[in-house]
Amino acid sequence: MSTAAAERMPALHLSHGAPPLADDPIWRGELAAWSADLPRPAAILMISAHWEEAPLAIGATTTVPLVHDFWGFPEHYYRVQYAAPGAPELAKSVRKLLRAPGTPVQDIPDRDLDHGAYVPLVEMFPGPSSARSAA
Repeated sequence: MSTAAAERMPALHLSHGAPPLADDPIWRGELAAWSADLPRPAAILMISAHWEEAPLAIGATTTVPLVHDFWGFPEHYYRVQYAAPGAPELAKSVRKLLRAPGTPVQDIPDRDLDHGAYVPLVEMFPGPSSARSAA
């Protein structure tokens, strides 16, 4: 096996991160255990249905605030912070992969990180050292 293949991170699919999941000890424990078995990623590509765009958009390539894009929940959900740094090199790679004749891609670098992305990240990779880019 090549060194690159041995070091390749797995592709993971997580369901949408609804704010009340953060209060579910089973869900939190499963995500924490899962991430504990993984190497710490250098970057995380998040694909969010909350930001559907035409043409395709790459956003949050710099550190951006969270957007608390939900209403009617208890106050503690609105106090969540997660200072994930951007991943401009990952965004550059994704942009190259997406660009093809007839497939325009736009950049929205200051797009906030929505709850569908940050709720699972807070549990899997607590703290500000996890890089990510949202597309």
